[in-house]
Amino acid sequence: MNIDKNDFCLRRKFLEYFAENLIMEVGCMYLKLYNPSKDKIVNKYENDDWRKIFNDTTEEDLKDLSTCSNVIILIWCDISLNYSHGMIYFEENINNPCNVIFHGGTWDHDPKYYREIFRSLIFLFDFILAFKTVISTTCGINNIRADKLQHRLCFEETKRDDYCVYKTLNKQLFKNSIFIERFRTAK
Repeated sequence: MNIDKNDFCLRRKFLEYFAENLIMEVGCMYLKLYNPSKDKIVNKYENDDWRKIFNDTTEEDLKDLSTCSNVIILIWCDISLNYSHGMIYFEENINNPCNVIFHGGTWDHDPKYYREIFRSLIFLFDFILAFKTVISTTCGINNIRADKLQHRLCFEETKRDDYCVYKTLNKQLFKNSIFIERFRTAK
């Protein structure tokens, strides 16, 4: 199967959205495009937290990744303080553009943002599912926080190895979940 960069639409869809809107507002939070010349991500995380998201990935690596035609990186911020709290990374599978891999997390673990994390991710997943068919992620075997979040977002384990659990979003559960729906409709 020959795939060229025109087959990748995730980045294009986000860039189209941000060309019309400076930010993607979700409740009291917003998402903005990662700007590699201004935004710093890696040093905002505790070292252990960053390694759970991307082991051995540097700020320079993120800058390089942000230029790829199949990658989009977003910064998660609150509206009132205009302060960043985390990063969300999406990558279309190079061999199958219908699949999107999701990674991310917050460097600010304040519980007052937990509800907004869910609301923002649900908004993003709804946005992506409108034009993509599969959202996948991984989780370290011992990353209990990420495992719990992914479970609440309707990700299901598809396989595992000695280090990692591989998961796919169950679209039907996600669509019909009462828990998820409460976040979609919350003001």
